[in-house]
Amino acid sequence: MGEPARWQERVEEFVLGQVGDPHGRVLEVGCGAGELAQALARAGHSVTAIDPRAPEGPIFRRVRIEEFSDPGPFDYVVASQSLHHVEDLGRALEKVTNLLRAGGALIVVERARGGERGGRDHGDHADHAEAHFAGWAEEGFHDSRRMRDELGRRFVERHFEWVPYLYPDLDEGTSEADESAAIEAGTINATGFLCVGTAC
Repeated sequence: MGEPARWQERVEEFVLGQVGDPHGRVLEVGCGAGELAQALARAGHSVTAIDPRAPEGPIFRRVRIEEFSDPGPFDYVVASQSLHHVEDLGRALEKVTNLLRAGGALIVVERARGGERGGRDHGDHADHAEAHFAGWAEEGFHDSRRMRDELGRRFVERHFEWVPYLYPDLDEGTSEADESAAIEAGTINATGFLCVGTAC
């Protein structure tokens, strides 16, 4: 299995572990090509997956969260690598809050812009991180601090962890274990995070 496929597998494992037993109603915001949505559907969940470029299929809708009209409620909302480029983050998260049932959870898989966590960044990994995240501010992308601030205003954080993120995009000789070891050694910062919260 290649590292990009391993990353996708890790995301699916995390999200499926959070949603638990089948038959929950799940909304995925920013579903991209739909791999995660399809994994959730295969696991027995009732899935609606939205993205302006969503693929064809009964579970997919080509719409942004701001224009999504389903009244809900959903048991879970999943946002995997999508919140950083939502145009109006506060408005989008308010919409998510209104779509969740009481006690429902928002599950976030995201990335930080290079260097946001502080600490020592040097070497090839750090150079790749800077290149990877170059231009975020100019493109209007939100950094992890902004995302966590906005999430904290609306959700009680039940889970948060920094995770390796860059390894799928590095050369074929760099594995998740290599990136994890560099993070543990303090050579680089983790640039991915997983977060689960319930509405305040």
